[in-house]
Amino acid sequence: MTAPIVVYTGASVWEGRPYIKASRKGRSEHGPGLYFTTRLQTARKYAKGRGAVLRVEIDPSFTWLEDATAPIEGLVEWVSGRRAMRKKIEIIDDILTRANRGLPPGRGRVATLVNLMVNYNAITGEHGPALAEFLASLGIGASHVKQSGEDWVVLFDPSKVLSWRRVDPNDAEDLPSVRR
Repeated sequence: MTAPIVVYTGASVWEGRPYIKASRKGRSEHGPGLYFTTRLQTARKYAKGRGAVLRVEIDPSFTWLEDATAPIEGLVEWVSGRRAMRKKIEIIDDILTRANRGLPPGRGRVATLVNLMVNYNAITGEHGPALAEFLASLGIGASHVKQSGEDWVVLFDPSKVLSWRRVDPNDAEDLPSVRR
């Protein structure tokens, strides 16, 4: 087995198994999911003083969003099936014209769907958790984001969380990169 991905998170509340909750506009700029970082100071900032700062281990047996492709037909079908999604027609049109650049016919980058939903503000409410569930059903567990010299992991599949505990004084300020 490959070693787990080790990251930090700051949460105002963390009870029971993690799950993806609906978010408000502007709160999911890298997609729907649980946000983790390799920098302890960033996690402390997001814990907002009284919240919990956690060290989390994630099962790495998944496909990263940045590496994922899928049949365009499946991406369009998923968007088409979403009720009351804003900008649905625009998202579908953009998937059809942009997702397959540089790929074999009929294949598309799944990251295109995530980016379009973020950019069209269609990821709020129930659509965010539904997108995360759809990504997990495709075997896509997370996205990797380089952010100001640290790694962020946006976890779409909460079942990949192996363990978590409160940070202790022996934990490193900065963890190694999650992807080489």
